[in-house]
Amino acid sequence: MVLSDLFKSVARKLAGKGQARDASAASATPDEDAIRRAYALYRAGEIMAAQRLYEELLRRDPDNSNIRYQLGVIYGRLNRLEAANEILEQVVRARPESVDALNALANVAWLQRRWQHAEQLFRRALATQPAAVALWANLGLCLHDSGKLDAATQALHRALEIDPNHLDALLNLAIVSIDLGKLDAGHALLQKALRNDPNFAEAHTLLGQLLLRRGDFAAGWPEYEWRFRCADAIQRRDNSLPWWDGSADLTRDLVVYAEQGLGDQIMFASCLPDAMARVRQCAVECDPRLVELFARSFPGASFHPHKPKSRPASTAVGSRPDYQTHLGSLPALLRGQAADFPRHEGYLKPDPERVAFWRVKLATLGAGLKIGISWRGGMPRTRHTLRSIPLREWLPLLQLDDCVFVSVQYGDCQDEIAEVAAQAGIKLHHWQAALDNYGETAALVGALDLVISVCTSVVHLAGALGKRAWVLVPACPEWRYLDAGDHMPWYPAVRLFRQHALGEWQPVIAATRDRLTAETARRSRAVDVSG
Repeated sequence: MVLSDLFKSVARKLAGKGQARDASAASATPDEDAIRRAYALYRAGEIMAAQRLYEELLRRDPDNSNIRYQLGVIYGRLNRLEAANEILEQVVRARPESVDALNALANVAWLQRRWQHAEQLFRRALATQPAAVALWANLGLCLHDSGKLDAATQALHRALEIDPNHLDALLNLAIVSIDLGKLDAGHALLQKALRNDPNFAEAHTLLGQLLLRRGDFAAGWPEYEWRFRCADAIQRRDNSLPWWDGSADLTRDLVVYAEQGLGDQIMFASCLPDAMARVRQCAVECDPRLVELFARSFPGASFHPHKPKSRPASTAVGSRPDYQTHLGSLPALLRGQAADFPRHEGYLKPDPERVAFWRVKLATLGAGLKIGISWRGGMPRTRHTLRSIPLREWLPLLQLDDCVFVSVQYGDCQDEIAEVAAQAGIKLHHWQAALDNYGETAALVGALDLVISVCTSVVHLAGALGKRAWVLVPACPEWRYLDAGDHMPWYPAVRLFRQHALGEWQPVIAATRDRLTAETARRSRAVDVSG
């Protein structure tokens, strides 16, 4: 599963019980009608308009803690976390007994990954209201995200002792249970939540990911479509256009909207040839970094960079399409069962001249397999801790003979590379310019013999290029990697090495090392025979 899809959004986390009470109980202000109007805007989802009005109200009444609280909540929703933290701290200093303010401030600390501080704030609020089930539910999620799964379980069980049907507590305990490998328990919790609220979108979405993880595509995809109804869902673009149902009609045009991250867009793009074959013209939004690569790989479609505030592709192509869909919705139409996944040899095409350039450059590094590695995956809100292995733990691999290792790690990683070089004398080649340009990254990966990586976008890139890749998969894998087996349906060339206990990566590294040692030995024997 993907926790980035299932974390409570800022909206859900910062809109805790008592918020309406704070707004309605505001003290005398210069304009009480304006306060009610600002809160109505907030409730209607007009967040920016509400922000402007609350800021004006605060200028007129700078000592009003209720206005300050509402503005802090809005800053949190807009991901202005430093501003939210500052203003909510002011509220807590003025009203140290306010459970709502403590909860909101704790949630901001949670979003900033200050787990210990967030936990302290939640517990401080619980000392005032020990029966506040929403606080226990939030504390449980905070403990989960800080890696304290047993403590998270205890907090969430406490929430459900208070209210056995509390939706957020059921959802959060399902998340923790699934991460502990208790899939049946997680499934049962989600079913209970949905019996209580059949329209609980977050529970449907998590259920969809659980079913997909188990390989039940027919049941999983419809549940996965509920992601658009979650509190932090992307907005559908043009409700006047009919949604494509997968039917073939070569007289009609289709627009496909971008969604989710870079790796997801690469993975879902495997469905584009099937979609293109069923319509007259296909216009596709994608991350700007992928436009050139996708255009080269799928010449029958047009590709347009997607920026959150830009016009949708339906207007960028110059004509109005007949149907619309999202990249992440294509599998629901085209991959209903395992047999529908093609046994491809790669559907992305890097620039052949740049691949040739990198092959020559790699050859200058000496003999041996040229292996790209990536050891950190995810962002703070996408399971970064579970998807990352410190580079120093890769030493059993990096010390192998007949292997030349190349970094394909995005982000700032020079300190780790320097540390390994200083402590173990390991030379890990890293070309930042090649990783700053995704087309160049594709060419570099295309020139390598093998990629070994944690769960990150380079896995999708390698698999989509038809390049062999070995993936070090955590014990609680995302749904894309399924729950068992050493292959994933999206990429025939990708092999999985699974962790059996959370946090224990050395057995996985050892298994990968043994496999690589056997491969280099076979390669050496083949060279000896041919020589």
